Amino acid sequence: MGQQALKSNQRAGILICGSYGLGNTGDESILKAILREVRAAAGDEELTVLSRDPEETAARHGVRALHMFDLPGILRVMKRARLYINGGGSLIQDATSRRSLLYYLYTISAAKKRGCRVLMYGCGIGPVRRAGDMALVRRVLNGSVDAITLREDASLAELKRFGVDRPEIVLAADPVLSLQPAPEEETDALMDRLGLDPRGNYLGLCLRGWTGFEEKAPVIAQAARYAWERYGLTPVFLSVNHITDGQAAGRVTAHMDGVPVHVVREPLSSELMLGLTARMQAMISMRLHGLVFAAGQGVPLVGIIYDPKVSGFLAYMGQELCEDLDRLTGDGLRDMLERALALRGDRASLRAAVDRLRRLEANNSAVLRRLLAGGAEVSP
Repeated sequence: MGQQALKSNQRAGILICGSYGLGNTGDESILKAILREVRAAAGDEELTVLSRDPEETAARHGVRALHMFDLPGILRVMKRARLYINGGGSLIQDATSRRSLLYYLYTISAAKKRGCRVLMYGCGIGPVRRAGDMALVRRVLNGSVDAITLREDASLAELKRFGVDRPEIVLAADPVLSLQPAPEEETDALMDRLGLDPRGNYLGLCLRGWTGFEEKAPVIAQAARYAWERYGLTPVFLSVNHITDGQAAGRVTAHMDGVPVHVVREPLSSELMLGLTARMQAMISMRLHGLVFAAGQGVPLVGIIYDPKVSGFLAYMGQELCEDLDRLTGDGLRDMLERALALRGDRASLRAAVDRLRRLEANNSAVLRRLLAGGAEVSP
């Protein structure tokens, strides 16, 4: 038996770590896309996902799941797994939490020390603001990662700024762009159940709480009211995070007396979220994956930027209809909405930009397959 075959026999299994089990449809869609590609490349090899809600993750995705803080269990899996996947999403950043950054860097380093190949898949990078954290990112990624696929070019610039240059770095796109919407009849049934006419005309909104959001809620309400009064578009608030996004929607609808609104609070599968998004005439979104869902379905979109990952995606797809949350005005948002609605009759052109991103997204799975074909690391 050759050394390569011996390595493959000694190690088996793939461990995936990301922001999963937290009620966020965007993150769960990322996981669904990654699992689809991994299964296509690795067949029936055991897959283990780290999650904040292992039971829900196991039931939803049909995988073995461990709590993301079950370190003894995680280290045991790392000792036998041949590939560790970090991603996707914006995990390497300290804006949400420095503890989160340290956790992901620790697990990357631990996986490499225990013999796994390490792939960062469909990732966004940054922001990392502290000089010490930048140095730590540089040291861990250069020392422990075999390959990184990125979801936009702003993240590539961040890695260069940090001095990360030893892993293979490949520009790709958000894995969610590879997913398909639910069949039309399933989307119709969902809309009937939600009290939405499947043949109605709607403006989608994907919002989230953030510093400064409350003072801008009347501005967003003004634009939604305008869409109803001028174009007959019923505002539909879609929840990417079904636990928290309804609160942000409520702050806007409080300023919309006399306008019929629908707030979708329940968790939806990736396919149904895509299907429902496709029924919107336009989308106003703070949520990154609200924009990704809309772009993938050729729905005209307006971005409200609260985080660099949002501006990074919009720039990557050549989208100019966006504004920073703290600079948002009623006139400005209404003007952007007008321009977006003017694009409704040309969804083919809208999809052309996304088709380019979908071709780039295939780089995620290409790198994954190369690493899997390369066998496993030798256990220390």
